[in-house]
Amino acid sequence: MSFEAAVGRIDQILQLQQSMFSPAAASAGAATTSTSGGAGMSTNFASALATAQGVAGTTGTAPTIGTASTLDGVVSAAGASNPQVADMINEANSLVGKPYVYGGGHSGWGAQSGYDCSGFVSAVLHAGGYLSSPQDTVSLPSQAGMASGPGQYVTVYDRALPGQSGHVIISIDGQFYESGGSHGAWGGGGGVEKIATPSAAYLATFGTVLHPEGL
Repeated sequence: MSFEAAVGRIDQILQLQQSMFSPAAASAGAATTSTSGGAGMSTNFASALATAQGVAGTTGTAPTIGTASTLDGVVSAAGASNPQVADMINEANSLVGKPYVYGGGHSGWGAQSGYDCSGFVSAVLHAGGYLSSPQDTVSLPSQAGMASGPGQYVTVYDRALPGQSGHVIISIDGQFYESGGSHGAWGGGGGVEKIATPSAAYLATFGTVLHPEGL
């Protein structure tokens, strides 16, 4: 496909996206579309992009908090606009790089030299207003404020059942974090770190899925 044809195709996609937000704007854009190629197409592309962005930012049908936007084919979560979620993200990011230390994070909420899996997750949940003290993988599911099933913004994957190798990871606004565990294609296996979305097979090893109530 030539450069001109590619730009023309992108222009068509933008018009289709505009039509989802404002049919009138899409019609207006279609009336001014250049078919001469080259510079004309590039100018129309820039104009259509600016129009699409403006419409998406002002229309009443734009994505709201708690939804995901698929504009331009990119899914973006909006949970960070929630103060509790933002506090949890800030806490998790501040601990990234801390080494894995067995029992780390369980002596209280103060600064720790390192964290094990549950100590880290406990600290993150506490930053969002949950947990009165650090918990291990077995006690975490029974704590006040923890509900069964995946959350809208925050989901905890826990191995807490008899016979399971205890471990816990957390997803906050679409970003997974882990301390310890097994290394996979998504990362993990070291200290506190951000990891890519684990495989379905790995997530299936966590028999207990939780979320903080309201999140």
